[in-house]
Amino acid sequence: MKKLRIALITNVHSFAWQKTIIDELISSPFSEIVLNINVKADDNTNRNSNKKIPFLLKIFFKIDSKFFNPTPNALKETITSDLLRDMPLFKITQGCNFGELEDYDLDVIINLTDNSTPTDLADVTKYGVWFLNHCNLETINKRPYGIWEMLNKEPEMTSVLRYINTGMQFPKTIDQTFSCTDRLSYKRNLNDILWQSHSLVKRNLKLLSTYIELFDKKLNSNASIYSDKPITIPFLPPSNIEILGFGTSLYLKKAFQVIKSKFQFDQWALIFFNNKNNENPYDLKKYTKILPPKDRFWADPFLIKHNDITYLFIEELIYKNKLGHLAVMEIDDEGNYTKPQTILVKDYHLSYPFVFQDNGNFYMIPETSGNNDIQLYKATNFPLKWELEKVIMKDVVAVDTTIYKEDDTYWMFTNIKKHKGESKHVELNLFSSNSLFADEWVPHPLNPIVSDIKTARPAGKLFKAKNKLYRPSQNCSNHYGYGLNISEITTLSNNDFKETIIAAIKPDWSKSINCTHSFNSAEQLYISDIKIKRNRFF
Repeated sequence: MKKLRIALITNVHSFAWQKTIIDELISSPFSEIVLNINVKADDNTNRNSNKKIPFLLKIFFKIDSKFFNPTPNALKETITSDLLRDMPLFKITQGCNFGELEDYDLDVIINLTDNSTPTDLADVTKYGVWFLNHCNLETINKRPYGIWEMLNKEPEMTSVLRYINTGMQFPKTIDQTFSCTDRLSYKRNLNDILWQSHSLVKRNLKLLSTYIELFDKKLNSNASIYSDKPITIPFLPPSNIEILGFGTSLYLKKAFQVIKSKFQFDQWALIFFNNKNNENPYDLKKYTKILPPKDRFWADPFLIKHNDITYLFIEELIYKNKLGHLAVMEIDDEGNYTKPQTILVKDYHLSYPFVFQDNGNFYMIPETSGNNDIQLYKATNFPLKWELEKVIMKDVVAVDTTIYKEDDTYWMFTNIKKHKGESKHVELNLFSSNSLFADEWVPHPLNPIVSDIKTARPAGKLFKAKNKLYRPSQNCSNHYGYGLNISEITTLSNNDFKETIIAAIKPDWSKSINCTHSFNSAEQLYISDIKIKRNRFF
């Protein structure tokens, strides 16, 4: 492991998300900050330059701030000098000599500001100047960050970590991440992507420090992403006319939704399909609904066939109780099912009853993020009685943990939220072990192996078809649980992971359905779930 020598480009004031990056770098075993580079704010690139913000956009921002105060607030101001008071300071001024920086033997310079990076700085580093852009550089490519995605009805926000090095005409992409666009609040929208992006710096420095060959491979695979986009992102706020049209539409739509909610409610329900004729199982419009009573919802279905009986495990949430518990029912090939029987209840929310068989025993890993752990249960009387066998991980906010065993290796896929400001839907992490009961699971060096709101979060067990391995995942762009993906895993090893989407399933076959977020099967019977609009009164 090489401990990287880092210089930071900062302004006098920084925001909470930037402070978190600095704090993490200060405490990191993979890097050390050896220099603070201060640059005067450029009015032409200032994110919040009042001179350029149209009047109605200012009003929209004020209304938004009055009603929405996300916590933790990524834009809470702090003084940078308090964090770096013991660091040498280099001020960028007109005609300054960057050659003086060669004595610091810098590996990377990280620009945490919105100011343009002087390209000459790259000459005094080994791995260039790194910086963040918080928008899709193809479809948006303008600031203020966070507002254009709302106006253009983009389903997701993008944050990109790029770098510029000696001899490069345009920056290249190191990594990127995606969060769900908040259609209602600009402040929440920007807050989400800023927090989601803050870990890009730390994890890529760690990869560079510990696995330089994997880091170089990653750079090569991302080389074509935004390869012709310049460093500077222009500040082009929407006009008063654009804001007037957008704001009017937004608030009228919200008012209509409030009125509509008095007569309708959204309910998670199940859908099943008997694929006896070997048809396309990803065409969910062929599936038949299984509607729960109106006082509850059923979701996250898993199927297990045992002794010629097909068992359907579900999350059941009775609205008055406000917490999900796990239940099981029997289902036949025609969709006839028994009354659900409760199998696990806690004083925190339970969901995603991932049930699997290993060495002749049945096990279950439910989603227990409300308890900040990953729990493994063993059936003592399948399918009704379960006892806690082991806590696989502690002090972790992990969701939808899914195990896949190949040869003698257990692979554990799980979405992890590492910071309070981040989303649980964005970062898929992979761990491996030679034992299901290991005290320590080995993290994959490329973790998170997926950092994308559209494809990260697990949606069911991995399965094989025609000797190919597939992974169902959730598409949480637009909103949580919006759609599904079926991806073929083409590479699964201790130092690499690759997958390709072969089917993208959206809830577009009925106007009454706005979500579908799981996919499982047992032999010819397939199961999924939907969020459906139901009438409150009949």
